[in-house]
Amino acid sequence: MEQEQLRHQYLDAMGISSWLPCASLAGAKPSSDWVDDFLYPAPEIPFDSPNRPQQQNVASTAPVSRKSSPETMQQGMSEARAALGLVSEEVNKTVVAPTTDAADVVAESNEVQTQEQDEAPVFKLVFQRIGSVLIVDSLPPQGGNFANNYQQLAAAIVAALGRSGPAEAAFMLPWPMFASKTLDQGYKQALSAVQHKLSKELQTDEVQTVLLFGEAAVQMVMDRKESLEELKGISFTIKSGVKAIATYSLTEAMQLPGIKRQIWLDLKSSAA
Repeated sequence: MEQEQLRHQYLDAMGISSWLPCASLAGAKPSSDWVDDFLYPAPEIPFDSPNRPQQQNVASTAPVSRKSSPETMQQGMSEARAALGLVSEEVNKTVVAPTTDAADVVAESNEVQTQEQDEAPVFKLVFQRIGSVLIVDSLPPQGGNFANNYQQLAAAIVAALGRSGPAEAAFMLPWPMFASKTLDQGYKQALSAVQHKLSKELQTDEVQTVLLFGEAAVQMVMDRKESLEELKGISFTIKSGVKAIATYSLTEAMQLPGIKRQIWLDLKSSAA
């Protein structure tokens, strides 16, 4: 009897309706003894007591045809299979594996996207032309401003190099330019923005010398990865007739007076 209850519960979990005779039919083979005691829907498994009251019979509950939702069917299927001892490690692996695989695919996809998108460099550059000299200075990324004292120092350095000319308006280029995590503002995009601004400044033949103040300026303008200590004092050729030289930033010159002597030693070769 209990096996029949389990079998019908299993069929119900799969969405298969159970049909049982309601009465004896003339000339038909007699029904099994368990049919008269059959309770449908089946009680919870395992049964609480082997002696169940025989108050209901098939006539009151059959025929039975019940449609189950997919969630109910899945839950019933699992319970029925567990009761019948059909749940094994292999079955569990079959159910869990897609979820694990999907999580792995998502993790791998996120890792690839992270690797493809370069970390955004942080810097703030200022461009200013003074006669035939282009000043590119590295300012502090947070709150740095090319104030009058900066411009006066830049003009004094240009004059000391024997150059003269009117000072044009300064142009600020902070990076990253936008407060966004979705936009790609990695090194390649930063380099492209700096090189675009540099090419615009060099469109005329007036600029003959580019003074690069600070590590960010020389690295982004010359597309170099070395530190400032390795690049300062070296004369670079940007294009025919235009050379560049790097030294410490104007901020360092004003905050560390001893640096001014080193700046002069780095830049005086450009006066030749």
